[in-house]
Amino acid sequence: MKTLCLKLFIILSLFFPAVYSPFTEDYKAEYYVIFTLAYGALLVYMGWQLFRGQRKRGDKFCLIYLAGILLYNVLSLYMNAVYLHWYGEQISNTIAFAFFLFLCWYEDSLGEQGGSLVMFLLRCAVISNILSILYFFMGYVSYLICNNQFWLIRLPEGYYEFRHHWIYSHKSDYALMLTAFIALAVRFRNLFRSRFTWCFSLAVFLAALFLTHSWTGFGVVVLVLLGAWMDSIDWKKVRFRKIYLLWGAAAVMGGGIFLKLLMRERNLFSLGGRLDIWRGAVREIFEKPEGWGYWFGEVLFEASPGWQVNNAHNVFLNVLLRFSVPVGLGFILLFLLIIGYCLWKSRTWMAAGMWLGFLVFLNMDYCLLNYEMGMFLFVVYLGCVDYYELHAK
Repeated sequence: MKTLCLKLFIILSLFFPAVYSPFTEDYKAEYYVIFTLAYGALLVYMGWQLFRGQRKRGDKFCLIYLAGILLYNVLSLYMNAVYLHWYGEQISNTIAFAFFLFLCWYEDSLGEQGGSLVMFLLRCAVISNILSILYFFMGYVSYLICNNQFWLIRLPEGYYEFRHHWIYSHKSDYALMLTAFIALAVRFRNLFRSRFTWCFSLAVFLAALFLTHSWTGFGVVVLVLLGAWMDSIDWKKVRFRKIYLLWGAAAVMGGGIFLKLLMRERNLFSLGGRLDIWRGAVREIFEKPEGWGYWFGEVLFEASPGWQVNNAHNVFLNVLLRFSVPVGLGFILLFLLIIGYCLWKSRTWMAAGMWLGFLVFLNMDYCLLNYEMGMFLFVVYLGCVDYYELHAK
């Protein structure tokens, strides 16, 4: 039953992104998701675990993390009742955070064949992204099922860049998940039947990443691969060789070419204007610490003279901006606990590179909405916590 629920969650998340929202406008519907079919599968999974599963003993992290979830809900409930009156975010985020708790806290949380489930996820991800690439060349950029209606969305004519975001709300969300799938494929490369299927899977993910037009994504992939390469080295046997200087020079040249290409489209000294946006967002947060609530996406704040934006282009600042300072701090605390636990469990360079890259994403764009977070936390659990436990056995 556990494996069945998780497979259903994977299928719904990657092929049938059905969400329910009080709004019908494209961008507002995704900002204000109440519930998703995929999260319904997670509720069944957690209910089964609660009544039939066996909890691990002596895991202090799970108790601390549970306390963090309770704190987040108390703060959210108060702010929603008094100021915001939007409970959808609290519900969806709580399901996603609780899902990570159940994965960590219960024995055999993936079922009897955890490795098979990992490969099921990766196969589904590859097939989903093949469909995504075909969908892009048919002239579409986004696909969503909202309030039981199918949305097939094209990019506006004359848009300043091509970008593709498939079943996600924005190109940065799609790029974040693609880099997470790449990291998972690299982590579990020994589960693939052959080198060809592994390389083909990576090629599909990289092709889809190119269509997102997210240069940040390729930088994160480099961090993941660099971490995996460092993990493969037996540092006790390393001896200096002159060829290492040549490799280092080649890496510097490659990095220089990448930065030159990136600087054609972004001002790196201002991080693409992000510094001004973040300063403006912080001012707005201090002026309205109780949060914007339903006004998010409707009102603007000044990033710099003559330039106004409607969001902070940063996941954590946006949570503070939307749902109040107390709720935002509770959300950030939970994320820090997850990051710390993943790094502690994994203790690998790859996990460090992966999370460094993810934090770049999370701080540069609003790239993780509530209905996307369950799959994101599932992937990082598999890549960090579950991988460690499989090898510990």
